[in-house]
Amino acid sequence: MAHQTFWKPERKPKEKKTSSLGQRKKEKKQISPLKQKIFADHKPGKSSRQRCEFPASVTKELITEADGKCSHCKTAPDTTTHHVMPRGRKGRGVKTNGLRLCGLCHDTIQTDEELLQYWITVFWNKYGDYFWFDEQDWDEYNHKQNKQLELEKARDERHQQIEPIADLISTAAGRDLRVKEIRLLESLETKDLKTFTAMFTDALNGYVAQGSYRPNDRFED
Repeated sequence: MAHQTFWKPERKPKEKKTSSLGQRKKEKKQISPLKQKIFADHKPGKSSRQRCEFPASVTKELITEADGKCSHCKTAPDTTTHHVMPRGRKGRGVKTNGLRLCGLCHDTIQTDEELLQYWITVFWNKYGDYFWFDEQDWDEYNHKQNKQLELEKARDERHQQIEPIADLISTAAGRDLRVKEIRLLESLETKDLKTFTAMFTDALNGYVAQGSYRPNDRFED
């Protein structure tokens, strides 16, 4: 019998996927005129390193006040401006952190921790806490302080809300509340805390009305 070849379907070549490089780039969205004006007026802030540099105006004031003499040795001419709080410790280029020195005294103070701390103390007493802060540092510091005051105020208000029920439970139990018990009361929402206080008050009043409650009775968990 002669060999027969079975029919096979014709294979179609697969289409090659177009590389992303061949695709047309998306058109950039147009920026609105309002945003264009905002971007045009925007002035980027100084970097942390730039904020540690003394501006020319500050250096000029310090030179005038030094009257040509080193503030440390009092004899040699002042040739450098020293960061009392070092730049490595975020000492900014502000007038209250500048000290005019001669080159030798500048090198000595920078390498002598005792002298460095001496001048830090002098400026601390003269200008107060954080004498090395610039305006941005003060803004950040005041913002943190305000947040801390808000947290403390919220915590005090919460304690005032919890105090009545805590005293009630403590009196009934004949002991101080444990930390985990106080944390439980603190975890309750204000409305739930009021409901719990009312329920507990009613329970104690009912217990007393039955004539079976004595102040020395204890409620243990």
